[in-house]
Amino acid sequence: MRRLPLALTAGALAAGTLLAPAAQAATPAKAPVSVQQASQARWFTIWDGGGNTRGIDTGRIKSQAKVLQIVTQCWNGGDGTAATATLWKWGPSTIGTGGGWMKMKRDRGYCLGGKMYTRIHKARAGERWRATVTLSPKSHTVRVWVQNYG
Repeated sequence: MRRLPLALTAGALAAGTLLAPAAQAATPAKAPVSVQQASQARWFTIWDGGGNTRGIDTGRIKSQAKVLQIVTQCWNGGDGTAATATLWKWGPSTIGTGGGWMKMKRDRGYCLGGKMYTRIHKARAGERWRATVTLSPKSHTVRVWVQNYG
């Protein structure tokens, strides 16, 4: 076996490039980071809106995963305005044919600039949902995201 200069050997060991052939075969191949991140579950936004208003209604949106949430952020200017976020699900009507909107989850909090989360874990991909946010007693700046996790 040929002897390498000490400086070259130390530098190669520090960089991790001088490995025996058996050790090189044993090191697992790492996938690019983008492929790993793409396969991991994450929050993605399916609706986004806001403005200076008393209420926001997303209209009908389609869930794409099991977990659905509304993220509400609002500012009140010190007058005690509160936001009420509600998740509605389209379902069969108990009377007659057709269907109607059923209230599934409602949360209320004061508009202090922080984010409020209204989350449900019972959504299925392809179901029709609707999100509403109401501010009272006054209109203020509000930002709303509807997100799925998957």
